[in-house]
Amino acid sequence: MIYFLVLTALTVSIDSFVCGFSLSFISRKKLPIILTIALTVFLMCLITNYAPVFFSQYLTENTTIIGGIILVLIGTYNFVKSFSKTTKPKTTNSRGQILLTGIAVGMDGALANLSLSLMKINEFYVPILIAFMHAIMIWLGILLSQTKLAKKFAKIEFFPPLILIFLGMEKLLGLFI
Repeated sequence: MIYFLVLTALTVSIDSFVCGFSLSFISRKKLPIILTIALTVFLMCLITNYAPVFFSQYLTENTTIIGGIILVLIGTYNFVKSFSKTTKPKTTNSRGQILLTGIAVGMDGALANLSLSLMKINEFYVPILIAFMHAIMIWLGILLSQTKLAKKFAKIEFFPPLILIFLGMEKLLGLFI
């Protein structure tokens, strides 16, 4: 059973790897990115873990579309901002943006947790496992962003927002394929 839970957590956290990579270019402080997204995912999973009857009516597989839309909007905002001359330096800490990204990538984890909960696998450690796996993936994405090759891409200011836009589009297109 634990292998099934770990593989489920890994599957729903892959997009956090890409988000960690992209968000690390907009913020100098890496720990708030990891903690904010992991805590957001944990809270979303905790809610769906203990309220399956209520949420099963409102959260469906199509809820992933909300996460995709949020990622596209954040990426589009950053893309437009990268061409604007009146913006703050790109090293600002945008907590709201990180929180919204946490919600977007947490949708998959919350839906997986809801499914597990409906299957009567609603132990307290499941949300912890899913949030922990998201934190690891974000951290690995941040590590990748610190390589020499990634730093060359970071100089292209519109590249990180494009990553978020493509991830959001992938989520949206995945629903229709």
